[in-house]
Amino acid sequence: MNRQPESSTNTLLTSLLFRGGLALLTLLAWFATTANGQSQPETSAASSSIHVKHVLGFEDVKRNASGELSIQDDGLRFQRDGSQAAQVSITSIQNISLGEEDKQVGGVPLMLGKTAVPFGGGRVVSLFSHKKYDSLTIEYLDSSGGFHGAIFQLTKGQGQAFKSDLIAHGAHITPSEDPAPAQSSPEESLKAAQQWSVQVDRVDPGATTLDPCFSDAIYENILVELPRSKQFEHVFRSGDRNATDVSGLLILKTLVEKYSPGSETRRAVTTVAGATKLNVRIQLLTRNGQVVLERAVEGDVRFIGDNLRATNKVAHSAAKILKRSTLPGPATPNPQQETGRESTSTP
Repeated sequence: MNRQPESSTNTLLTSLLFRGGLALLTLLAWFATTANGQSQPETSAASSSIHVKHVLGFEDVKRNASGELSIQDDGLRFQRDGSQAAQVSITSIQNISLGEEDKQVGGVPLMLGKTAVPFGGGRVVSLFSHKKYDSLTIEYLDSSGGFHGAIFQLTKGQGQAFKSDLIAHGAHITPSEDPAPAQSSPEESLKAAQQWSVQVDRVDPGATTLDPCFSDAIYENILVELPRSKQFEHVFRSGDRNATDVSGLLILKTLVEKYSPGSETRRAVTTVAGATKLNVRIQLLTRNGQVVLERAVEGDVRFIGDNLRATNKVAHSAAKILKRSTLPGPATPNPQQETGRESTSTP
């Protein structure tokens, strides 16, 4: 009497396995095609012109824009199809560093395909759908002396050749240090909150093994977040000579206390490991070195998103802390140092 329901169950199970198998075979075939397409540029691309994705930091270029990064005479140029090229002088480059990251490929079609694979097979698909790529971080100074950290994503294997080509054209590889801020008079050191301007120092990696692309990403993201808060009259880059004669200037320092690199692949496959974590301490000081505010900030990516998203969270939290903090007014001779902790995570 139970044969008919049992037969129906077997038929349903067979159908699910068949559909899942087809989905898996389709995805594996797509992976093979993508891998073959991506492996060719590693050996055939010319080192002086490469196709990249601009993550952030290059002046006058939108974030996550794809285009050609090339060396033209004495300039480093980035150009998108049909757009005006952005360029910096190679001699203005202060440091070049390379890193390696992993990233999921396939977008929405891949996510839909993973859900069609039964019995946890989506984790296997996640393992094969992540590709490694090179990150190229170029630190340079603009015409006013302001520090920039530009991050590019490129095909694995291309970074070293392009770095060597830049050095051959005159780029420097010695990291520059933040210039000492000019001293201010006692009357100038304590102005009302609405009169403050701020200069953002480069991020100090401390004793951690922080990759330069992470420290520069924190720095660049802070420079994006602070103007949005409209708390400061002016926001200056590190080394910007325009800040020299500005009265009521505060210096924002960022020290990285803890860094866990994490892995996007491990997060996708295991769902319990591979989190990227950042613990930093921010200090707001007067030119005379008087601490106005000090806070700890945390940012992490535990599940979805690339590793650099942790830097977005840190910068956003830091700007939020400064926005809601009370800075000393003219009648405060010795401002108390504020301490605390701000925690953010990406679900």
